[in-house]
Amino acid sequence: MVAFHAFQFAGDAFWIGAAGVDVFFVISGFIIWTQVMRPDAAPGAFLWRRLTRVAPAYWLVTGLVAVVAGVWPRLMPEVTLSPTHLALSLAFIPHDDPLGRMFPVLAPGWTLTYEASFYLLAGVSLLAPAGARLGLVLGALATASLAGFVFTPLYELDFNPMLLQFAAGIWLAHRRTRGRDLPAGAGVVFGALGVAALAALWLTGVNDILFRPLFWGLPALMIVAGALALEPVRSLAPPRALIRLGDASYSVYLCHLPVITLVAAVARSWTGAMFPALAIACALAAGMAFRHVVETPLIAALRALPARAAPRRRAQLA
Repeated sequence: MVAFHAFQFAGDAFWIGAAGVDVFFVISGFIIWTQVMRPDAAPGAFLWRRLTRVAPAYWLVTGLVAVVAGVWPRLMPEVTLSPTHLALSLAFIPHDDPLGRMFPVLAPGWTLTYEASFYLLAGVSLLAPAGARLGLVLGALATASLAGFVFTPLYELDFNPMLLQFAAGIWLAHRRTRGRDLPAGAGVVFGALGVAALAALWLTGVNDILFRPLFWGLPALMIVAGALALEPVRSLAPPRALIRLGDASYSVYLCHLPVITLVAAVARSWTGAMFPALAIACALAAGMAFRHVVETPLIAALRALPARAAPRRRAQLA
């Protein structure tokens, strides 16, 4: 995603980088389903953890983007503001911006509208018996993915086949709970084929948004399945720097486009062909810093609130 947006300022040369969203959706399905099937999983605690993990940092960056765009509109010409647009963006509700584009104030946040819907569905599923959750969630995702074709206005409200990528991640998590991961050798093959498929689409220029869940979603599934198969191979453990970068992935996701846009406004005219590299480096550095200074302390403070509130409630009842 970072490279995709950096190269947008250089003629959209790396458009296949947008497939990082599809990989992320598959990973999200896997992680969330692993949490849903924990014996101690409960709807309230699950949704609170999801809310504190995603929303506050997103709200903060969205607010900063709105301030910069309002005060210095030339720095962020792609951001258009209105009270309704800002409110719907903060509420994770899909909508058109004032220019008719399907993007929130923080443009990459369109993916979070899908995530928020999926989190809500997963949280509600915890009200059902554990044995019924898989069928309920997969059935709901399949139904919602087709609903947009039956009633067209729903398509742009996330009722489309992009939701099936969460189902793919759920399927991988379900296989793991049954001890049916791919062997490491097959994981190498699956991962390589997934990368090769995306490379082939890029080189041939095949880019059909309607069939994105198939053209990009299937390779994304293969890449994630391959990575999961290689996870137990200790000799392939990534360097510590990459692990830290992975830990900061959400912060990088939030910060990268505003940072790239600002770097473009300041430096694109004199950096030339070096601009993508400079923009990527600045975006990664900003994301790492945001993770350390803002995201981690903010999540810790918010998640401590229920524990702090409990003694007060007991004291009031005493």
